[in-house]
Formats: sequence, C-alpha cells, structure tokens
Amino acid sequence: MDNYLDSPIFICGHRKGGTTMLINMLDNAKDAIVYPDDSSFFYLYYPRFESSQYTNREKISRIKDIIIDEVLYDIINDLNIDEKDKQELLVKKHEFGNNVIDDLKTCDFINSKNILLTIIKNLQNTFYKNNTPKVWIEKTTSTEIYALDLIKLFPNAKFVHVIRDPRDNWASLNSGWDQRYSKMNDDKQRVLHSMFERAKLGLEFAKNNQTILGKDKYHIIKYEDLTTQPEYYMKIIADFIGIDFNQNLLIPTTFGYSWQGNNFEGVKFKKASNKNVGRWKERIPKEEAMLIEYHFKDIMDHFGYERCYNLLETVNMAKEHYKWSNFSTPYSAK
Repeated sequence: MDNYLDSPIFICGHRKGGTTMLINMLDNAKDAIVYPDDSSFFYLYYPRFESSQYTNREKISRIKDIIIDEVLYDIINDLNIDEKDKQELLVKKHEFGNNVIDDLKTCDFINSKNILLTIIKNLQNTFYKNNTPKVWIEKTTSTEIYALDLIKLFPNAKFVHVIRDPRDNWASLNSGWDQRYSKMNDDKQRVLHSMFERAKLGLEFAKNNQTILGKDKYHIIKYEDLTTQPEYYMKIIADFIGIDFNQNLLIPTTFGYSWQGNNFEGVKFKKASNKNVGRWKERIPKEEAMLIEYHFKDIMDHFGYERCYNLLETVNMAKEHYKWSNFSTPYSAK
C-alpha cells in the first residue's frame, strides 16, 4: 500500500512562474497525494536544518513551528471558503501536525527523507483517506537547485519544471511590489536583481538537470504552453508522472476547494489562463525588458523565447544597472 512513497514528484520553477498553478491543477488527482500549494520545505527547512549541528528536537520544532503551524496554516487560512469548512480543515491540520511530530519523535535519526515521508503518510491519513496513490507530489519554489540531491535520496523521483518567459515572470513579480515585495526590500531594483540570480539559475538548472537526469526523469513545461493548451499538456504531464488524466485536472483546487489564482492584480481564475502571456510589453518598462534580455540572452535562446532588443541597447542597460548596483552596495562591504 505504501509503494507510492518510493515515487515522489517534485514540481520545480521560479516564483511567479506557474508552479503554484500546476500543483493546484494536480490537487484533484485521486491516484496521488499532493502537498497543497507551496510546502516551503526546500528553503525554510532544507538545507540549513539538514545539518548535524541541529538536534532532533530542534529539527522537529522547525517542522512544527514553521512548515506546519505557519506555512500550512496560511495555506488553509487564505482559502476563500466558508468559515465552517475552513475550521474543519484547521482541525485536521492540528491532527496532522500532532501525528507528524509524534512519528518523528520515534526516529533515532531525522533527515529530510524521513521528514518528507512522514509528512506525506500523515497527509494521506488525515486529508486524503479516499485516495489510492501511485505517487506523491511536492512543490517548493526553486527545488530544481536540489534535484541532484533529491535523486540520491529518492532514486525513483521525477521532476516537472515549469519555466516562463523571464520578462513575463518579472512583470508578475513587479505587479506585487506594493502588496508584498516592498515589505521585504528597500528598492524594487533589488527584486529585479534577484531575477538575474535565482530565475536565471533556475532556467540553467532546467537545462542542465534534464541533460544529466534525462527526459524520462526531468520534464520541462513552458507556462505559455500549459496555459494556452492546458488539456493537451496536462495529459502529457499526467503520463510522465504516472497518474490517470481526467477533466478535474484542468480545475485548480487546494484540498479540493477552488483555487482562483495568486496574481497580485486581484484577477480570479477558475482554470489555467494565458491572460498574462506576452503582456510584459505593457506591464514593465522597456528598459527593464532590455536588462532582462541582457542577462538571460543565452538561456532565452535555448528555450526559444524571442528577444526584441539589440546588443547595444541591452549592453547599455546592463551598464546603467551596474551603476545602481555599485552605488547601492555599502563601501564597507566591498
């Protein structure tokens, strides 16, 4: 019955790149156990707390306080559902959390593998008792960075990596400046600068991971394709994962409840939408698009994202951005 535990599927990709949409489209799979939304495991726990410098008690506390009582609570609390249904989910979350912690306390040695398996087993026992799983599915932003670590822990693992035109990706991030990212950064340019690091790194990992692991282990799907022809590409993804396709996989949900998107403009969707595909020209200044094309040139060419600006334009923008970057770095840090 627990054979499915040997068959994890990890959803990879940069923030605001379509990974949340995909994990919620998979939520209705009756032959999978799907951790809802973004578990945050691979940046709020791994790799820092994998270290032997932390005791079992500290590791368990991190899982309880952050992954369950904070992240999973927020996932449920943010659902647009009746208060009665929300309270029922929160009661289950409490039961789930207690069972995870109790099981982990019986482990002589705690590592990411037994944590994840403990979480998934209890997720099934608490939230998905009627499912008959063949696989389990987890999503954390930028998991692609750890794909080669994960394949060692789970030799049967597969990866689905959602990629997106970096100009549209930045347009989506940019739209969240007032609501979210201004609270974490003193300058919007810092969020853009992080695109050159994490988003570009993620696309490079997509290319290299697939080369190393092979297409039978590592599947790359474009956000643009998934939102334009969702049924066609969800059939391909279902086949790759090893689950049955059904029409419910076209309707994104969380714990079976309607998920209406996580865009910062307040637009609600009942299914995958290509509304913002290619809209970067009207959503961001051309100077920012030029800067992205400078940094992403080779990887955009590799994945077939057509560039719009010439070399002189993009080089000049890279120069101007460096002036900001150089000036904004404290002299004491140089």
